[in-house]
Amino acid sequence: MRIIYNRYFPFGSFLATNIFGLIFCRSDKGRLTEVDQNHEYIHTLQQREMLFVGFMLWYSIEWLWRYIRCRDFMKAYRDLYFEREAYMMESDLDYRHHRQHFAWWYLFVEKGTLLREIGEFFGDLVAFVKKDFHWGKYLFAFLLAVGIIIAQVRFGIYDIIIAPTYDSGTSMLRLPLIYIMVYFLVLIVSLAMHHELWRLRRWQVWVFPVILLTIDGAGQGYYGYMAWAEAYGTTFRDKAYLQLVGSFMFRSVFIVLSLCVFRWLVEGKFGLYGLKRSGKYLRVYALIYVLLLPMFLMVSFTPQFLEYYPKMHITWYEGAMGWERWQLIGLFEAFYANDFIGVEGMFRGALVIGLARWLGCRAVLPMALTYMCIHLGKPDLELVSSVIGGYILGILAWRTRHLWGGIIIHLGIAMFFEVIGIARLLL
Repeated sequence: MRIIYNRYFPFGSFLATNIFGLIFCRSDKGRLTEVDQNHEYIHTLQQREMLFVGFMLWYSIEWLWRYIRCRDFMKAYRDLYFEREAYMMESDLDYRHHRQHFAWWYLFVEKGTLLREIGEFFGDLVAFVKKDFHWGKYLFAFLLAVGIIIAQVRFGIYDIIIAPTYDSGTSMLRLPLIYIMVYFLVLIVSLAMHHELWRLRRWQVWVFPVILLTIDGAGQGYYGYMAWAEAYGTTFRDKAYLQLVGSFMFRSVFIVLSLCVFRWLVEGKFGLYGLKRSGKYLRVYALIYVLLLPMFLMVSFTPQFLEYYPKMHITWYEGAMGWERWQLIGLFEAFYANDFIGVEGMFRGALVIGLARWLGCRAVLPMALTYMCIHLGKPDLELVSSVIGGYILGILAWRTRHLWGGIIIHLGIAMFFEVIGIARLLL
């Protein structure tokens, strides 16, 4: 911590101020004592965990809010969460060594409130990144993600490598190979960077990801439902609708059943990973979803969105099976939603929660890059956001051991796009 003495800054009655870890002190008001230095070092710790800019924004907004309420400059300053922690703990010169992350939040925000839950939510994210971070590993993952995105956006790798294989039937092999290759590439580099290659000696680390990604990729590449639709459909619309429903019905049911078997193999009991009674952060997930709705609405007007959504293009299947619109839409959306639950169970459930006992927190990053690959061929913005969203949801699944956050946000986004798309067709 560097202290810069000068005659002019900070202004007014203040002795010192901390800006990005640099302490500016008025030389005409004396030297900083050990207690004063400890006070400013606490501010440095606060700024680091808020990535400096976040600290400045929060500090300014909170001070303005408190000043409007009390109309007293110094009272608003002393009531700030950051200042309250610093003044309370400044006399404890050993505080820096045992301070909890976001202590200013935990000390003063009441338990059980949404505000407290938001702080714990971000605290978990920061704690995980600190535990898992290695600059070489994250640089490698970033470059790999950028390379995949460029290959898709610039060269259309999905249309060249994956799409043609659906007709030949080799998609059931090619997709799993792509997923497995990306997963183990990131995993091995990650473990090597952390000097944890010893984790690879466990057969579960090799066998379970291969089985899981083969199930997911083969399910995505499975086209047997085409023959099923031809056999049970009578008119062209019937067959087209059954193909649409079948594309999600077979994959989602197969994946969900496979995950139940996987849990039995690992824990000796049936059930889908992460679907347990836990309310941790549910209010935060719901709040994030509501705050993101305006952005989703803007995305829904982009050309790529109009080409891809809604999946249930009702005007193409009008009158199929002799059913009403609500029946056609309801059956499809039920299997479409179940597919998302299966995806969450596969990626955040089995690949993170299930493998955490052998890989620990190293299970998250390989999952996130592989999760991005299942979005190849989808709108560019969805492809880019999938790796970020998959990573964050992976962290939270690892910390909370449940999937409800991913289901709320992932399924919520998909259903929102479906509703907007269908409404646009019908109105």
